[in-house]
Formats: sequence, structure tokens, C-alpha cells
Amino acid sequence: MENTINSGLRHFSNLSGNYGAKALAPIKEHFPELAEYIMGNAYGDVFQRTTIGSDWKEIAVISSLITMGQFEQLGVHYVMALSVGMTVDQIKGILLHLVPVVGAPRVISAFNVLLATLEEIE
Repeated sequence: MENTINSGLRHFSNLSGNYGAKALAPIKEHFPELAEYIMGNAYGDVFQRTTIGSDWKEIAVISSLITMGQFEQLGVHYVMALSVGMTVDQIKGILLHLVPVVGAPRVISAFNVLLATLEEIE
């Protein structure tokens, strides 16, 4: 299990860099069991599978987070999408395609997170 957690943490760090480390820090400090679960299962297993490409993984996660109204984790996944080669215009394209399904208010919130994330990483 320890190897899976370490592998997941490396994978997460490679994709999200300092932005991800900053987001993960309070979870690691105050709820280490959750951090271990996420790193071991999500990033140490599922995110390393090769059935679909890294860009498709981020499209799925970004779309799901917006659909659920879970905007807090979007910044990390925007950074990851950019790190796997997606462009800002492609991310905006995802947002645009979600408007008819989830509504403009959620997409506007997601876009505001995108703007804040881009400002923070520049």
C-alpha cells in the first residue's frame, strides 16, 4: 500500500506541481487518512491506468466536478489539464459545452475558478 501511495503522490505532484501541493497540504496535515486514500487509490491506481488519455481523464473530472457543483477542487484539475497539454481555449470549450446541461450559473462559477487559477499560476 505504501508503494501505491508514494506512486500516487509522485503522479499527483508531477501533474499539479506547487499548486497541487498547496491544495493537498491541509488534507495531509489534518486528515492524513483521506490524503493516503486519494493518493493511493485515485492517483496511485485509477489516474495511472492507460485506457484513456490524460486529457480525457481531466475532461471527465472537470465536467463531473462542475456538474456536482464542487468548485473547490477545480483549480487543481485545471492545472493538471494544462500540464497534460490541454489549452485554456480547450478548457473554455469544455465549459461552453456544459452550459446546456448544467446551466450558466455553474459554468460561470467554474469560469471564475479558471480565471483565479490562471492568475495564481502566472
